[in-house]
Amino acid sequence: MADMAVLNVKIRKEVSKPENKRIQREGYLMGVICGKGMESIPIAVKMDEFRKALKIYGRNSVFTLKDPDNNSYSVMVKNIDLSAKDYSFHHVDFQKVALDEEVKASIAIKFTGLEFLKSKRLLLNRLMDTVAVKGLPQLIPDSIEIDVSNYNAGDTISVRDIKLEEGIEADTELDQLVASINEVRVSEDNEAEDEVAVTI
Repeated sequence: MADMAVLNVKIRKEVSKPENKRIQREGYLMGVICGKGMESIPIAVKMDEFRKALKIYGRNSVFTLKDPDNNSYSVMVKNIDLSAKDYSFHHVDFQKVALDEEVKASIAIKFTGLEFLKSKRLLLNRLMDTVAVKGLPQLIPDSIEIDVSNYNAGDTISVRDIKLEEGIEADTELDQLVASINEVRVSEDNEAEDEVAVTI
């Protein structure tokens, strides 16, 4: 099991616009802890600490939140709202999880080996940026890599081709296409221009 980030939070006893602005001026990000069978808990976490933990551990990691009364909550990031003004973090929703119960999440798909496709005059046509999976929360990866270096024109990649770690399985149709490999199309006009350029 990977190490979990521990973030200290404070409980927001008053939820109002003036109080929210005061909290933001002090460098805090507003948030809430929610979960099945519990009332939502308004909290605030230091913005810089949250950003740092997110960068190190990833969006799909399990975080431990601790409040001033030493209560702790195992959570995952459910949603992050951005400010319409400057696209900075505005609000975060944490989902309370149990480490022995499956959760569902979307993980980013990262393609590697694109330079080898380019050398073969091939293009990657991406059809999916994320894939839905399920598994224990502490096993959910932040991203999955697909190496396309050995693919050829006409090849396709479906969900069933994605290699997931043990304990994680796809939560979508296995035949769903993730990407396809196509030949680079050169227009007749471009070919004519190339011929002229060579002649000169």
